[in-house]
Amino acid sequence: MNGARLGPADMELVLGPEAPASAAGAAVRAVALASGVTSERATRLRALLEQLVVESRSREAVGGAEELVVRARHSGPALHVEVHDQRLPLDPAEARVSRARRLVALGFADHLHISADGPAGNVATFSVEPDEVELAAEGRALAEDCERASDEVAEGVVVRRMVDDDATGLARCVYRCYGYSYLDPMMYRPRQIRRALRAGTMRSVVAVTADGEVVGHIAVTFERPGDPVPEGGRLVVDPRFRGRHLAERLAHGRAGMVEELGLPGSWCECVANHPFSQREVLSMGGSETGFLVGAQPSTVRMEGVDNAERGRHSLVAMYLPSVDPGPAELHVPERHAAALAELVERMGIDRTVVGHGVDADPDGAPAAQGSTSLTVGVEAGVGLAHLRVDRLGADLVERVARELDALAGFDLDVVHLDVVLTDPAAARAVDDLERLGFFWGAWVPCFTPSGDVLRLQRVSDRPVDQDHVELARPEGAAVRDRVVAEWHRVARGR
Repeated sequence: MNGARLGPADMELVLGPEAPASAAGAAVRAVALASGVTSERATRLRALLEQLVVESRSREAVGGAEELVVRARHSGPALHVEVHDQRLPLDPAEARVSRARRLVALGFADHLHISADGPAGNVATFSVEPDEVELAAEGRALAEDCERASDEVAEGVVVRRMVDDDATGLARCVYRCYGYSYLDPMMYRPRQIRRALRAGTMRSVVAVTADGEVVGHIAVTFERPGDPVPEGGRLVVDPRFRGRHLAERLAHGRAGMVEELGLPGSWCECVANHPFSQREVLSMGGSETGFLVGAQPSTVRMEGVDNAERGRHSLVAMYLPSVDPGPAELHVPERHAAALAELVERMGIDRTVVGHGVDADPDGAPAAQGSTSLTVGVEAGVGLAHLRVDRLGADLVERVARELDALAGFDLDVVHLDVVLTDPAAARAVDDLERLGFFWGAWVPCFTPSGDVLRLQRVSDRPVDQDHVELARPEGAAVRDRVVAEWHRVARGR
């Protein structure tokens, strides 16, 4: 095929060997403009896309497969553009110094990831979040000593499900609480908030005064459509209304929403520099399931709490069950079995933990067969990447090592990697991944359609603040201590 044709996706363009790269560039620019991206940024996206097409065509076609497929799709507020080919894979060392990578470093897109997936071919993905044209913030961020709301105003606050008309008020509330240090830029952009609500990728509860001002918010968000368990978070309470039990009311509203949706539960990453959000989850029947070392930049500041900047901040992983998920069998190395069984018992859900003696016996656990399938997401501004293994394969360590090599150009602080524990090959996979520096992070029940996952973590040598950590109870401190011990054990082993 020597031309270009549109396919059935948000936008799908198939480029034959003679079709100009500019055909794909023009189409992507048009999609970006329709998504709310400014003309200047849309033109930059076009330049990046055309560069990726040129770089793909510079590699040898395998078996005569010369066509390229360009897809554009929306996920929540972000626009994702993909270039697929069946050519020879790009060496990770080449990927780090490619011109496309340099364009991203100059701000042509928010993220770029290039990977090879065996028989599925190669894919380069970049993304951008549309520009906000509405003025979300008014006034200034409020300090903890700001004037408190009167009893009359506070008693008039209603907690309810969020609607589109609340989007601008939510953005203003986030600004009042965090200034511009909040990690998720979507929360400052009303248009993107509305799109996430309509797509169902975020479901929210808000606290609203009698005159319609948003003074509190909490939500669940889904990493992928079809995931059974969302992440709970985005808890924001206006400093003027603190001490009025709004956080508790919002949390109960979210729990009711999760139950109403028929979800098994929700999980969350609670800040560790104060115990308030941890206590909220505990009070509703949740429990600690892990400790994520240095998962949050020190630049995140919240009014009214200790904002010490002595390194990256850690997060407490917690899970709040809702609907009985049914029984499951979890496979881990023997050294983790007792600790996981204790977490399972505390959570009160039906799980059988199977420990495999991978240390003493090389054949003590089943080995994965075939090729690994995984996806990669990068939050460069947060210094974090997230790898999600969809299928364990015999090439797991080699594949993950290649991904880490390709990610080196982002200079990341933390990499998370999810392994599905219901796969009997998970025990050996967890053990093998220690060679790359991954260690125990958090157990997340029901996280994927395939079942519970273990979130492993790999931490750089940059400073992590371990002095300003407050855990809500001794059980949480015990989880933290075990994770930190695993961190040091794996580091010594490397």
